[in-house]
Amino acid sequence: MDSWLNMVLLCGLLLIASLQTTKAFRLRRSKSDTIQMLNTNIHNLQTHYNTKGQEWIGKSVFVSHLDQLNSKASCTCQALLLERMLKIYEDIFQDMLKKAEEKEIKANLIDVMTEVNKLKHKYSEEHKVWRELQDINSVKVRNGTIQRGALNDFLMVFNQAKTEKHHDKVQ
Repeated sequence: MDSWLNMVLLCGLLLIASLQTTKAFRLRRSKSDTIQMLNTNIHNLQTHYNTKGQEWIGKSVFVSHLDQLNSKASCTCQALLLERMLKIYEDIFQDMLKKAEEKEIKANLIDVMTEVNKLKHKYSEEHKVWRELQDINSVKVRNGTIQRGALNDFLMVFNQAKTEKHHDKVQ
């Protein structure tokens, strides 16, 4: 009976070990294992794509945006959305003003636009963030130079993003 139980346990251990080597199933890694795995993978990719040479120093994709992130005052998603909505209202009312023929309607639109403009100025930080988001979104992801440069700043961005979300959980 003992040998039968030993055989079942051994088969179970072999099954777990074999599943660990496939992408189908992984036991959860510790944070330090994940970071080490990422460091190793990025190092291997940098070697493969030859991005460790002098010519790649300073060639990154998002480092300048990280600097901006650290210097900006806090901007919420809600404030960013409101800034964009105000901008759209401004564009809508501007177009309506161009099409308006009656003097009273034009005056009403001008008054409304003035108030939208006053309020919009309070969202200047959000507008800067919106511009930065547009810059980030315009990165040419299929460009080989960009891809190689991304290898150089990925770990900094990843660690910043991970730290940022960790702080959100703590608060």
